[in-house]
Amino acid sequence: MEFCKNKLKIKVEFINDLDLGKQAKDLGIKIWQTPSFLFIVFGFTAMIIMTATYFISKNYEDPSVLVISECLVVVVVFILEMLVTRFVEQITKLNRMKSEFVSIASHQLRTPLSAIKWETELMLKKFKKGLNKKQVKNIENIYAINQRMIHLVNDLLDVARIDQNRLILKKQKFNLVEIVKEVVAETVPKAKPRNIEISIYAKKKLPFVLGDAEKIRLVVDNLLDNAVKYTNSGGRIKIGIFKSNDSLIFEITDNGVGIPQEQVGRVFEKFFRSDNASRYQTDGTGLGLYIAKNIIEQLDGKIWFQSIENAGSVFSFSLPINKQ
Repeated sequence: MEFCKNKLKIKVEFINDLDLGKQAKDLGIKIWQTPSFLFIVFGFTAMIIMTATYFISKNYEDPSVLVISECLVVVVVFILEMLVTRFVEQITKLNRMKSEFVSIASHQLRTPLSAIKWETELMLKKFKKGLNKKQVKNIENIYAINQRMIHLVNDLLDVARIDQNRLILKKQKFNLVEIVKEVVAETVPKAKPRNIEISIYAKKKLPFVLGDAEKIRLVVDNLLDNAVKYTNSGGRIKIGIFKSNDSLIFEITDNGVGIPQEQVGRVFEKFFRSDNASRYQTDGTGLGLYIAKNIIEQLDGKIWFQSIENAGSVFSFSLPINKQ
């Protein structure tokens, strides 16, 4: 079964590599500038040159003709290789500049956003009595919007660190069940107005896992937040934590909108949001699952999912058990 999945994945990737229009659109360039187009041209040129060389060597016995033709082959191949190399270097440089810009911009945004958070918290705690209901509601809205902006900035910083291979994770033992309970307690107020029930199933004594507790909290929060957003009113979300061999498995099941079958292969891509997300007008950046996948894999774990459109989804990840 696993072999068939890998074979299908390779087939899909091969088809995507040949889709020059999609590549050009994704990279924001013209079709003739895409790497696949250049490599196709390179291949056809090599075939034509080899064929021409064969016929030249067959019809002309003079070795100087063959030497000249071989030199021409080398020159053409060298020029094509230079074009491909220059394009790849340009894309790499632009990608690095983009990551550096996102990192710098995100760092600069954190200071004013933190200041707004402190000021609104101060007004709600110390000066709430002197405000009317409308003023309190407006300040609470400012606080909520500011929190969303802080979350977005943190996501952008994490993505920039991942792209630059600078995401540093600690490896220490911690209690996964306790972290899940804390995240659920923070999420229940969001789910309650829509009558969404969240339940946790876990044995009392489970071993500790090895990883970065703060980043795993972020992963759990992203998965639970997605489940709440894409579950209709009156729905149910079940969280299970159990031991399997040398790993602890986290599993979250919802009966929400699910993911279209033709889009399941793109779920962990950066900035990807399924058609359902747009249709249900839920907010989001499409970065949560991309970040979650990188965190889990960097901690020697695995992340996977199953989803049926209009039926629900099951997202799972595993983390190694602390054996000390």
